[in-house]
Amino acid sequence: MFRKSAATLAVSLLLTGAALASGNVELTDENTAQIRTLLTEQGYEVGKIKIEDGKYEAYAKKDGHRYEVFMNAAFEIVEIEEDD
Repeated sequence: MFRKSAATLAVSLLLTGAALASGNVELTDENTAQIRTLLTEQGYEVGKIKIEDGKYEAYAKKDGHRYEVFMNAAFEIVEIEEDD
């Protein structure tokens, strides 16, 4: 029984990794909370979060400036644009 469970877990982890690597992003409550936490820890005040061009896009403020912060499926910041 243990071998079957371990094999099932391994396949599940591989599929999850493949989904992340392929850039699959979906906006769930858990993902939104994780993005808010990550950016808040970096000093951002986070507003709206959405998906654009296969990336998470968070509207955020920091030090009096407004930004659009783009994150990949692994919640890594890939681009930051200052919003005028």
